[in-house]
Amino acid sequence: MFENGRQFMKSQWTGEPMTGTDQLKGLPMPPFENDFDEKALIPLPDPKAAALKKRDIVQVFAERESRRKLGAAPLSLSGLSFILWASAGMREIKGGRIFRTVPSAGSRHPFETFFYADKIEGLQPGLYRYIATKNAVLPVSFREGLKDELSKRVLNQWFDCALAVFWVFNAYRCEWRYTHHSHKVATVDAGHIGQNAYLAAEALGIGCCTIGAYKQDIDAVLGVDGENEFCVYAGVFGAYE
Repeated sequence: MFENGRQFMKSQWTGEPMTGTDQLKGLPMPPFENDFDEKALIPLPDPKAAALKKRDIVQVFAERESRRKLGAAPLSLSGLSFILWASAGMREIKGGRIFRTVPSAGSRHPFETFFYADKIEGLQPGLYRYIATKNAVLPVSFREGLKDELSKRVLNQWFDCALAVFWVFNAYRCEWRYTHHSHKVATVDAGHIGQNAYLAAEALGIGCCTIGAYKQDIDAVLGVDGENEFCVYAGVFGAYE
């Protein structure tokens, strides 16, 4: 009864080179990031200057855990910058390929990072998108009731967080190269993102809990179409008790 899910997790590589991809057809490579209005951007502090409570990587690995009892304390803008950079930050663009702080199959990096800033110092509560190429954030929506709508769609796993992050898959960015292989490798990519987010939170001394159980109609709340772009993963962050 679980056969379809098991098959999805198995490798479908045949050993033969991929043929018929849009990349091999010479079609333009999708952009590294969705379009944005540069004038609307809010710059973030240098993530590498964030005040970390734990710098020993062994300690961070050993003490990383899901924390669901999050407190009411706000998260600094510097802390937000560090989490976003650690999980999706830009390193360089070289030879037509993008390199970030997380690995990705073929350097496709097919995820856009949306987040709801509930208690972030210096940011109005609302929905934003992270623009990695600028290490900045783009306001998306401040409409009334948005927080409650998002909380309901993650099955009320909000845990009084300061920050809720939603990782949205841009399908064609991966399909351009990997066609029907895209969805397995992108799921692995999401795991890389989540782990880096956990480690960043632990280094900052704050709590993190990633979320895989949510209602897919969260796409409409985030303002994505649910077909070419859709949410596949979420996480909440905040001071823990």
